Amino acid sequence: MQRARDIFRETNSTTLAVVAFAFIMLLMIMLPQVAPTSRFGVRCSALAHPIPGGNNQSLLASRSTNALQLELSLPRQNIGMNEDLVVNVTFNNTGVGPVTLFFVPEETLLRNDGASGLSIEIVRLPDRAIFSEPTTLRPPNPERQSFPIEVLHVLGPRQRCTEPITFTPARLSNLNLQAGNYAMRAIYRNRFPGILNVPPGATATPIFNTQGVYVSSELSSNTVEFSIGLVSQGQAQPLGG
Repeated sequence: MQRARDIFRETNSTTLAVVAFAFIMLLMIMLPQVAPTSRFGVRCSALAHPIPGGNNQSLLASRSTNALQLELSLPRQNIGMNEDLVVNVTFNNTGVGPVTLFFVPEETLLRNDGASGLSIEIVRLPDRAIFSEPTTLRPPNPERQSFPIEVLHVLGPRQRCTEPITFTPARLSNLNLQAGNYAMRAIYRNRFPGILNVPPGATATPIFNTQGVYVSSELSSNTVEFSIGLVSQGQAQPLGG
């Protein structure tokens, strides 16, 4: 009789553990649908910096090739002529290892010219004409082969982060946009894993020979549509005018 009670208790505990695990997994799957804001994760610029010396890297990170996904969303689909344009850029690490992400929100460009970092490409609908801010007003970003620790952020496995980026009317006016309908996508590039600078006086040989920064020749997001300054009379006015 005692053995039967022990078996029942063990089985009951096992069942409860399985049920609890299944509930947690179901919650992780359903929560983004029930509470869409949870899809955004933490702020990218608030992610921890990697440890100097590179020993924070994981062998699992080498399996994270092509694991990074880029998503774009807009808090508002229609903005006025003299309003900010805010975009939410989400990095999603679908891999089993952490990703060391190079990201400087302030360097985001409103053109797609192959530069490293984050770029936003805007096209007019329906003719798909491309609008780009001039390099004379927004110079190209520096091409980094070695990265200061402040521009690197560690995105954990199965983790996502989102950075809201604001473009002012003054900056948008540099594109000579007219009132109308547009579409945009985000593009992220980084060509170098980073040269590892071993701190002076280090006694241990680093396990890894690079900074382990995520490399992507071109990572493109989904496309989202939006409108700027549509007027009831159908007249087009220069942005900021």
